[in-house]
Amino acid sequence: MVLRLDVQHDLLVKVSRNTLIHPSIPTGKVVSIADIATGTGIWLRDLSRSLSEVPGVQRYYHGFDISSAQFPPADDSIKFSVHDITVPFPEEHWNRYDLVHVRLLVAALAEPDYRAAVANIYQLLKPGGYMQWEEIDEETYIADNVAFQEIRRCFNLGLKAEGKYFQASAKVYHESQSAGFRDVVRVEYSSHWDAGLRPSTEQRFVAIIGTLYTSLLLRSAQVPDEEAASKKGEELIERFRQLCAQGESPPVKLMRVVGQKPLHEVV
Repeated sequence: MVLRLDVQHDLLVKVSRNTLIHPSIPTGKVVSIADIATGTGIWLRDLSRSLSEVPGVQRYYHGFDISSAQFPPADDSIKFSVHDITVPFPEEHWNRYDLVHVRLLVAALAEPDYRAAVANIYQLLKPGGYMQWEEIDEETYIADNVAFQEIRRCFNLGLKAEGKYFQASAKVYHESQSAGFRDVVRVEYSSHWDAGLRPSTEQRFVAIIGTLYTSLLLRSAQVPDEEAASKKGEELIERFRQLCAQGESPPVKLMRVVGQKPLHEVV
């Protein structure tokens, strides 16, 4: 599981044109950083290595996750805490961070949860601080590809059946504007910018079909049993591979929402 998350991180960084943070965020002013849904802390570790190239700045890194199961061994350079993003953070974290990063919560949050999550991020940020939220959501699976259309159909029904919301990045964008963030943008990154990413993206989609797709089919009662789910998964993988062999390999798309907390809030 830990290895899978770290491999996924590496792919998503490459998809986003090898950027850990959006170019509009001034790295020289980013001193205190929080990462929510941090998992193994891989994003924080990568960012720490990147920012260490700027000498003379003492930075603070803190990872939050709803579970400590994937936290790495204790390390003085990065702090880790268990916390649910939909619940306000302890006061010692309010107005503390220059950057709060969030990634891949589409399968974890219901539609009403996004408003609370964005409000809690806003509370974490210093005036002038930035939020960056990244998702692989419904828009990832918009392609003229029958395998993608089936994945999208399944995920829409499956996540809805579990009370989750597949239009995550659009929801984050609108809730960020409502919460008071300024200069909110939603940026789409595609793996098609680099032809060398094609083998990795195809492998990732095969893994998604073999795990999440078949699991959602079963959990949302779209098939009668595990055997039927596995059969549909195998059929879709075969169809997907045929399309890729014909040059119809779809891209991985990552949606990134960025917004800044105002320096001076309007009363």
